[in-house]
Amino acid sequence: MSNEQDSEQSDDYHLRFQIATPEFSAEQDRQHAEAMESLRAALDAGRKWDGAIRAVKIPAGPFRELVLADFLKVLLAERHFQGGGRLKEIAREIGAPMELLVAMKEEMLREVSDSAQEAYRMTRQS
Repeated sequence: MSNEQDSEQSDDYHLRFQIATPEFSAEQDRQHAEAMESLRAALDAGRKWDGAIRAVKIPAGPFRELVLADFLKVLLAERHFQGGGRLKEIAREIGAPMELLVAMKEEMLREVSDSAQEAYRMTRQS
């Protein structure tokens, strides 16, 4: 692969990341990080999904829903896409509804596709 192709692929990667990354305030970024750690610790300690999300100290609303969805997407990336775990096994292990994990998986795939298409459009406009 030529240096020019390497550069284009790198640009595409960075554009996809930039497109998919929401802009949080410093406080939201802190809350997001704390919630992600709290959820991971709770599940690692054997708590089920409902109990783990009760410990998240973010008021009900769109931001809380975004954080919970982000956590599930990371979990699916690690355990399903990278680890090869079946959704049914993951749902049973964390005590989450199968429908929730299926919806998160579909949303992840849609986001990847959308951001890749947007990055392609952006690189072709210059």
